[in-house]
Amino acid sequence: MLETLSIKNIAIIDSAEIPFREGLNILSGETGAGKSIIIEAISLILGSRAKAELLRAGCEEAVVEGLFDISGIPWACPRLEKLGFAAPSGELLIKRTIHQAGRHRIYVNGELATLAILQELCDGLVDLCGQHEHQSLTKPHIQLEILDRYGELEKQAQLVADLHGQRRALLQEHERIRASESEREKRADFLKFQIEELRAADLKLGEDESLHAEKQLLQSAESRVQTAEIARQLLEDESGALNALRGALNKIRTLSQLDERVLPQTESLERAVAETEDVSLSLNRYLGSVDLNSERLEEIQARLSMIADFRRKYGSEITDMLETQARLEREFTALDQSEKRLQDLSAELDRINAEFLRTGIKLSAARKKISERLAETVTKELKDLKMAEAKFEIELTKKPELRDWTASGADAIQFLVQTNRGEPARPLAKIASGGELSRLMLAIRRVVSDQGGIGVYLFDEIDAGIGGQTAFQVGKKLKTVARSNQVICITHLPQVASFADHHLIVRKNSKAKRTITEVLSLAAGERKEELARMLGGPELTKKSLENASELLELARE
Repeated sequence: MLETLSIKNIAIIDSAEIPFREGLNILSGETGAGKSIIIEAISLILGSRAKAELLRAGCEEAVVEGLFDISGIPWACPRLEKLGFAAPSGELLIKRTIHQAGRHRIYVNGELATLAILQELCDGLVDLCGQHEHQSLTKPHIQLEILDRYGELEKQAQLVADLHGQRRALLQEHERIRASESEREKRADFLKFQIEELRAADLKLGEDESLHAEKQLLQSAESRVQTAEIARQLLEDESGALNALRGALNKIRTLSQLDERVLPQTESLERAVAETEDVSLSLNRYLGSVDLNSERLEEIQARLSMIADFRRKYGSEITDMLETQARLEREFTALDQSEKRLQDLSAELDRINAEFLRTGIKLSAARKKISERLAETVTKELKDLKMAEAKFEIELTKKPELRDWTASGADAIQFLVQTNRGEPARPLAKIASGGELSRLMLAIRRVVSDQGGIGVYLFDEIDAGIGGQTAFQVGKKLKTVARSNQVICITHLPQVASFADHHLIVRKNSKAKRTITEVLSLAAGERKEELARMLGGPELTKKSLENASELLELARE
């Protein structure tokens, strides 16, 4: 449900934070107070295009934020995660900023998003019932969902959708494999060349790193020999360090015979001589081990050059190259086995087609039967909503060719309504009156007893052209729908407003020589005064207050 709507610098709204609650939320107010701006703001957070003219005069930026609790909508959190956004505690925060210079921004739970992503995310979140963009009732797939839900055909419909998905996947694979023989041969030859090249290379994990290390050693071999030889000479020449240490040791030994206090120095020098002799031997061994093999260096350079060339063709790391080799080998094997796979696919397609056809025909027959009952029931509901001459119809057209069937099965659907006697029934999208469309939506929702799917129902102009007892019936039906869905309704009629679980008033005032709009939540006493105002008259009277109290009592019965 929509918990809070925040609006800043949109049209005549300077700043407003509107709280909504579960059940039936009513918005009332004088004509021109700014109720339509609230609809515009909700449209923005659902993905309508932002226009700079929405900005309040003199402002550089406008902001609209909507906070939703989506924990009770089964599809909402998975869709949010699928689109790459976190869903902490089942909350969805949408923010739109509109700039005078056209630098508009969209944020979903604090992260930047595109308009297309926002529209995909919010599809079905709020149903704006009126002359607005988000009229799900006019969409064929929603109409089929309503029909299936009413007839408890969801499992059959899901089975048909699953079979359609399997069939499409099989057809795509079949078509891919059935590419022309010459194309397959060309691809096989190319794969064979690449596989042989990679196999001949016989790549090993970590090989490039060890080759680079060996290359560095070979390239520095001459320099290393010269340096080691100088070090050896400094140790072993007649005037070198080793002879000097030995001479010093002899002198210290002689001295220790005369004075025992220098015995520790004798031991230290003996260790130094021994360690220096070890270093000298190690240097000699090292000089004998240094590889000056120029042929090996050329081999390494050629190997590294080949690996560098492979990086451009098969992947940046040897791991990637080996994975590419494995993938190419699998594809080559698959091409080689394509004929057998085609036969298997054809047999599987025959089976799926037969099942799809059987299940789709069964679903179509059930829908046909249910559609007549739904149309009749909705027509009865419309009569309570001052559409006595209206007749609701459901047109189901079965597509004869299996190839034309969709995930919804064989049926193309269209909701039609005849609003006046003698006129032809027309599709809902062609109904001119937003009020009629809203009442039709209300009638359908009342009949279907929707328990999920759409997050919020927003009814605008639902009271157009009605009053009295009809308006009371509208309020009653709204209350029924609000038992299992959040409903937001903008109304001018006190009969409708009397059923509110939460009543908000939209007021226009002057402040600092500017017109501003405020949205306030009404307490119990304030509700009665607002209903009295809606009942008529510029001033509140005892009679109008009594009438308002009576309306509230009737709505509670």
